[in-house]
Amino acid sequence: MRKKRSALRNRLEFAAYGLALRLSAIGGRAFHEAVGTRIGIIFHRVGGRRRRILEFNLQLAFPELTEEERKELGFGVARHFGRALLSSLRLQRSRPEKILAAVELGGLEHLRGAIASERGFFILSAHLGAWEVAALRSGLEIPSGLAVVHRPLDNPLLDRRLEQFRALHGNRMLSKRGATRPILAEIRKGGAVGILIDQRAGVKGSVEVPFFGHPARTHLALARIVLKTGSLVLPTWAWADGGGRYSMQIEAPVSLKPGDTEVDLTVRYTEITERAIRRRPEQWLWYHDRWRDYRLSTLSSSSDPGR
Repeated sequence: MRKKRSALRNRLEFAAYGLALRLSAIGGRAFHEAVGTRIGIIFHRVGGRRRRILEFNLQLAFPELTEEERKELGFGVARHFGRALLSSLRLQRSRPEKILAAVELGGLEHLRGAIASERGFFILSAHLGAWEVAALRSGLEIPSGLAVVHRPLDNPLLDRRLEQFRALHGNRMLSKRGATRPILAEIRKGGAVGILIDQRAGVKGSVEVPFFGHPARTHLALARIVLKTGSLVLPTWAWADGGGRYSMQIEAPVSLKPGDTEVDLTVRYTEITERAIRRRPEQWLWYHDRWRDYRLSTLSSSSDPGR
């Protein structure tokens, strides 16, 4: 059970958000990248718990790298997410034509094919690169916009602002809590749903599948709905290229084979996600406790004097 957050903490976080928002309104892109880099490095150095999670994850996922190489990769993650913070705030003031001009898009034919089919479909992405850009850019092509499944933030003040950002230019939010019926409704009326399944799931409604060579608990909801509706799933990724530019790729629909089970599909979606992360590993959210159970069991074993 989550510990109740204090109102003071919520207000302090919101004040920090306000400061970052003001910073994003001054200077040019070079200034934003320099400030964002500094923000990311500071967080990396002072955020002890999150840094330790990142270090554990990188060691687990990239055992072939040296300690120095993993350390540099970790700083790359910090730099990326510091810059991404200010970039996302800048995007809140961007008109559709600016978003269109900033994104080099490949695979648009797959999205247009899904729209033309008049069947509901999914945009599958991850906490990788510029996933908010992927949602906004996709939504600009979809006549009814993109319904994005999201987990509400713990801070309600920030959550309201994030919802406003994600709902720009015709997109809309579906809360992850109790989302199955709204998702089915969207799919059955021929809509498009954006979903991310790369974060750790609870035991209920999930399964452990290989992710970077290690079991990772993953939601089954997407696979269940696909098997129920036969809807298409388009893997979609956006990477930050620097200078306010993005590379986005929409892949061909994920194959649905006779006899596929929920686990088969979830394994397939996870393999596709891992391949995308390996293309630009410094842009995935390694601060997330993806292998939490394994990490805690490792800590417990190492601290047990009887072992």
